[in-house]
Amino acid sequence: MTAATPTYRWNTSAAAEGYDEAAPAIHPYYETIQKHILERMPIKADEAFLLVDLGGGSGRLVERVLQRFRRACAVIVDQSAPFLALAERRLGRFAPRASFVQRRLQDDWEADLRAAPDVIVSTSAIHHLVRTEKRSLFVKCFGELKPGGLLINGDEYRPADDAEYRELLQKWSAHMFAAVDAGRIPASFRQTLDFWQDRNIRRFGEPKQSGDDCHETIATQVGYLHDAGFDQVAVVWNQELWAIVVGRKVTRTS
Repeated sequence: MTAATPTYRWNTSAAAEGYDEAAPAIHPYYETIQKHILERMPIKADEAFLLVDLGGGSGRLVERVLQRFRRACAVIVDQSAPFLALAERRLGRFAPRASFVQRRLQDDWEADLRAAPDVIVSTSAIHHLVRTEKRSLFVKCFGELKPGGLLINGDEYRPADDAEYRELLQKWSAHMFAAVDAGRIPASFRQTLDFWQDRNIRRFGEPKQSGDDCHETIATQVGYLHDAGFDQVAVVWNQELWAIVVGRKVTRTS
């Protein structure tokens, strides 16, 4: 394992555990996106396959995958040791079908894979990469997938219009702070939300760096996937700041 960046906000157990507990309240479409991702995998319940979850955190999505597909194996890639510790506890009953790789998405996580994956998924992670990092990641995913394999990315995307984008950020901010006040998000998480609000709303329009919310439009990222080699790319679900984009690595015939 490689060491995670010390300043990464999920590098403490308290932060990781707080997010794991409150994720369905923080993210208004958390359960919906996971449900749609499961439904978009054209795999039979008894079929053996390998799934890689990029930025898989505490393993909530992989838990659902391993419950639904009894012969599936999964690898969670995440740079946060506390998140991976939570994932190992959550998925312990599925051993040895679950494994864990502590690396950034920008790193050579593929070197730790035991086989080529049939499916690569990601939720609310890739938007933290800057443009060049996203493009490189999509190229890597295309190269690592088996022929016919799927990349399914349920993530945050911005509208093209700045006013609409800012309005949606403000709506999400109000949702999260209301959840704190109602006790559905731990009060200890308020400092993290204050930081998020300052970076994304009060400082709206300032240049972003890797690790920030580097939102881009759906159309832009569909273009990245085509550029990476994916022939079949589709937006299968979209609501406010969130969407699910699927790319298939089509088997080419000469």
